[in-house]
Amino acid sequence: MNNELRFHHIGIACRDIDATKAFYLAQGYSASETIDDLLQDVRVCFLNKPETPLIELLAPIDDQSPINRTLEASGVTPYHMCYEVDDIIEASKELKSQHFVQVSKPAPACAIGNKRVCFMYSKNNGLIELVER
Repeated sequence: MNNELRFHHIGIACRDIDATKAFYLAQGYSASETIDDLLQDVRVCFLNKPETPLIELLAPIDDQSPINRTLEASGVTPYHMCYEVDDIIEASKELKSQHFVQVSKPAPACAIGNKRVCFMYSKNNGLIELVER
C-alpha cells in the first residue's frame, strides 16, 4: 500500500459515555471534552493514557445513529480501528482494490479537529476509519 496506514485509535461503541468513561478514568486515563458530532450522529469522547492506545468512545445521539445496530447486537464493544493516512482519497481507492467497501464518503470530523474521515468495511477485517493527516 503506497498510502501507509498508521494506527490512530480504537473506537468503542457504548450507550452512555459517562458510564463507560468512569472505568477508564479509574485506570488512569484522561478524558477529552465530550462532543456531539451531528454529521456522524454520534457523541464522542477521547481517552488518553501515556504509552497506551488512544481510545474513542462513541455513543448514539438518537435512534438514527449508525452505532445503534452494533449496540443492539453486541452491547458495549470495540467498533472500529482508525488509521491515519496522507491522502484519504488514494487510501480509499487502494482499500477498495483489496475488497473493502466505502461506508461513508470523506467528511470533516469535529472531534478530530475537522480532519476528513471516512469509513471502510471488509468482511475479513471489519470496520476501519481513515483519518487524513
